[in-house]
Amino acid sequence: MLKAFLGTLKGKIIAAAAGFVVTGGIVAGVAIAAHNAGYRNISVEEVAGTVTATGEKKNGQLLVGEHLVSGDFVSVEAQSSLTVCADKTKHLYADPETRFKLIDTSGKKGSTIKIQMEAGSTLHELTEKLGAGDVYEVETPNSTMSVRGTIFRVTVYRTAANVYYTLTEVTNGSVVVKLKDDSGQYTGEEATIQPGESALMREEGNRSEFVRSRTGDDSLILDYNNLPEDSVDRLIELITEPKELVRPHEHVEGEWVVDTEPTCTATGIRVKRCTICDEVLLIETLDKIDHEAGDWEFNPEPTCTEPGIREKKCKYCGLVMETEELEALGHTESDWIVTTEPTCTTRGAREKRCTVCDEVLETETLRALGHRYGNWTVTKEANCTEAGSRRHVCERCGAAATETVAALGHDWYETGRENYTCDTENYPGDPVSHQRCNNCGATRDEGLSRPAHVWTAKYGADFWREPCVEMGWHTFQCSVCGRLDEQELPAIGHHVCLDGSVHFDDATGEYRAICSACNEEYVCDEDGNDI
Repeated sequence: MLKAFLGTLKGKIIAAAAGFVVTGGIVAGVAIAAHNAGYRNISVEEVAGTVTATGEKKNGQLLVGEHLVSGDFVSVEAQSSLTVCADKTKHLYADPETRFKLIDTSGKKGSTIKIQMEAGSTLHELTEKLGAGDVYEVETPNSTMSVRGTIFRVTVYRTAANVYYTLTEVTNGSVVVKLKDDSGQYTGEEATIQPGESALMREEGNRSEFVRSRTGDDSLILDYNNLPEDSVDRLIELITEPKELVRPHEHVEGEWVVDTEPTCTATGIRVKRCTICDEVLLIETLDKIDHEAGDWEFNPEPTCTEPGIREKKCKYCGLVMETEELEALGHTESDWIVTTEPTCTTRGAREKRCTVCDEVLETETLRALGHRYGNWTVTKEANCTEAGSRRHVCERCGAAATETVAALGHDWYETGRENYTCDTENYPGDPVSHQRCNNCGATRDEGLSRPAHVWTAKYGADFWREPCVEMGWHTFQCSVCGRLDEQELPAIGHHVCLDGSVHFDDATGEYRAICSACNEEYVCDEDGNDI
């Protein structure tokens, strides 16, 4: 509803009269919850921009769904707006730079809602008539607006000279405007403003008055739906700096003034106005201007992987006048970035990314570091018969490793021998080595093998040898113990043949020769060797 209202010329007039531009969204109202005696809980449906409230239960930014209570002072900042509602039938829409205080009382005989405006502009919509005993009023520094069921707007404006003006505009229903002095007392002067009418009040010092129309009426008849555009400035001037309306006169033509600047897509307009009443006397069309290219703009900007486009647009209308394709930029490789640090036992990872778009370009696995152990610490000393242990710790991760140290074993040395000789007749017992350990002093006896006899041929003793093909014997004596021993001598075999005795036996098909040692014939090879 309010968006549509502000879209009309009426909305433009009110916004300009209040000295600001209406921006942001305007929304529908929300319902009031059940109320306790003395004040009413008023929910806020939507807030655009910055709206604050100070009072009994609130001191800060208003949020959607919060409640306003009697005594709250509301400030709507520039480019902001607020919407509240009472009883589902009473809506209040506050424009930017509006300040008001909410007074809400209720009792058995009815309820009273007062909006005490300090500045700005509010639109009020009462979709149903008030009940018996109910009151809905808008108070300004110089007047009070009392209504039943209607739609009206109230704008409060203060000049640099500290003169207050209040503009009341009625769309539906009627509004009774009562004037007040600077102490807030009613002066007894009032007017009823009907649909399609407006009233302009002025307060200066302790005196409030209606700004009269040409005919001397308290109300000004304004048809907002059919109001000519060229009357907007006159109405704003009337609100911001009221003065006597100009009586009929002869127009005085002024200079050409550009009313609508020409663009490269549309013609413009310049006008001449009456210097007395500001009425438009002459209108002239201004030719379109040429397009003018601006700087290059990306649309879109090239990325590492995607090509882009840049274009030049007209500064005035945005027409694309020139385009140029741009190649993809390509990735810019970073240095290696370690993403997972390797540990002694687990692998790590590193990667290279594009420094522009952060895409991962290359990955690599880092091998585990392996433990870096310190020096060994002996935890148990080894001895000759028992193993020991030792431990060392990784300098990086603190992991410990233990190791068994083998038993040292005895370090035996010989302290003496017993029966260690080849003479078994005089020393019949087993030979023994008596030993002691260098480390622990333990002793042991270890059996020894008897040493062998050291035989020496006993020349001059009996010697006998059979012919070349028979065994022989000889007498030997041990040089250590003197024991005698006869030992067999192996057959020496035919080994020397008589010269010229080698011949071939046709009957046997063998070579034969005569042994020079025993003079016997033997089978041989052609060289006389015994076979």
